[in-house]
Amino acid sequence: MTLIEEFRALARAEGLEEAFPPAVLAEVERLRAAPGLDDPALADLRALPFVTIDGPLTRDLDQAVYVEPRGDRYRLLYAIADAAYYVAPGTALLAEALRRGASFYFPGFSIPMLPRALSEGLVSLNADCDRRALVFDVALDAAGGIERFVLTRARIRSRQKLTFDDVEGLLADPKGSPLARAPFAGSLRRLCEVGDKRVHHEDRKQMVRFQRAEAEVSLAPDGSLVVAEGPRGRVELANEQVSILCNALGARLLAESDPAQIQPIYRVHAPPEPERVATFERLVGRVAKARGLPDDPWLYRRAAEAGLAGYLEALPSTGPGARLARALHRQAMLLNGRSVFQAEPSAHFGVGEAIYARFTAPMREMVGVFCHKEALERLGKQRSRPRAEDEALRTAVIEAANRSKDIQRRLAREVDRRVVRALLEPDLARPVAERPLRRGTVMGIAGSKVHVLLDHPPIDVKVALRDQGAELGGAWLEGVDEGEKLVVKGKTRIICRLGDEVNLRAIGPDAAVMVDPPGSPEGASTRAGGGPRRP
Repeated sequence: MTLIEEFRALARAEGLEEAFPPAVLAEVERLRAAPGLDDPALADLRALPFVTIDGPLTRDLDQAVYVEPRGDRYRLLYAIADAAYYVAPGTALLAEALRRGASFYFPGFSIPMLPRALSEGLVSLNADCDRRALVFDVALDAAGGIERFVLTRARIRSRQKLTFDDVEGLLADPKGSPLARAPFAGSLRRLCEVGDKRVHHEDRKQMVRFQRAEAEVSLAPDGSLVVAEGPRGRVELANEQVSILCNALGARLLAESDPAQIQPIYRVHAPPEPERVATFERLVGRVAKARGLPDDPWLYRRAAEAGLAGYLEALPSTGPGARLARALHRQAMLLNGRSVFQAEPSAHFGVGEAIYARFTAPMREMVGVFCHKEALERLGKQRSRPRAEDEALRTAVIEAANRSKDIQRRLAREVDRRVVRALLEPDLARPVAERPLRRGTVMGIAGSKVHVLLDHPPIDVKVALRDQGAELGGAWLEGVDEGEKLVVKGKTRIICRLGDEVNLRAIGPDAAVMVDPPGSPEGASTRAGGGPRRP
């Protein structure tokens, strides 16, 4: 079975189907015949040079952006595809979107929430096409603070489909870039200015920004695995900040409405439990003490004014301490619980907002369609439905949204397993001593495994303690001191520590061991039949 066949089998096992019912397809054809673009109620913003900025393979374009100067201030216009116009209550489209809950993405293919004729066609903010959009029109001060905003249903026309790399190229070479003379070049530069200011704005200081490896997994035409890697650039981070801003503003708009008329849905994320934070504090203390590291920046104290966000931001991203810093970021990420959708407002710790909703992905998340509908009813742009009907629909949307998140987690785990296997399996064709060594960082020591993040490609590989013990001549291993180090059980000999650089070698289709880890005795892997030592 090929990889893409395996991924399709995973989708089928979760009840995900690529085909849509005939009633849905019939509605799509009626919408294509009457797309509502001549609606006189739409504000006409087609003169503004909006553009979309996404990954190179993205086809469902949810958002377009334009930023203009207002003296030393900014006017941000963030247009989001008007999926709620096409996916209305009582339609087969809404019923099917509710059943799916969200779009699901796999290496090599996707299963969309909406038919592609909508999600990649009529609703998508494709270049050189008139499209309906819900536009956040935000006035920002010179520091990136919010002065005011309005939400408008409009008709827009994107000028070009850009990638993050396209815009990074403009920033790197403002005069020589192919985009230098485009009518939206200034808007792109201002977008990054706004993103930078939002990152450092006072009301963003609680957002925890994790150092994490970025890898995009896809399939080559021959079906083989392709892993593209690289850090998220300034443009992608700026776009993220603008998206967070609009989702927070949308949540405020819904929260300020009459509960008898409007039924909001919020995305909430509780902060880490105090006991887990205390465990992290002890771990960091052990790391700093065992390695003789200075308190600044390595020792974390919950009472510190900077908090977790400030502590992690101060850790090095390059140089000798970079591996350990990445491992501590990973451990801090594990403090987090899961975000959920619910009817009651509460804070979203992950993005550092007191209240948060999901407006920015309405073609990929049913909850986005519902939030758009409620916002339009709140603004009087759309007739309100009976409260009992909307409350019942809200309950169904919340259930679908949370269910789809659970499915996505399960699929991600299974896809990751197959990605690791596709990476390691070819190594097994070689004699043990000739198998390549793959360098990585110990990101965690917990339970029966050591978690290692490979340098290239940046994917996670789990090393079973049972396998590692056999590699070391039958040693019985255990993680101690909150996972700060791996030792031989009952002894003081350290095999490896959190943040150590290690080399992995494949021993099975989805299994690997550390070869001569930092604390192993000289020649241990040779005695275990692992071949000669390597530098």
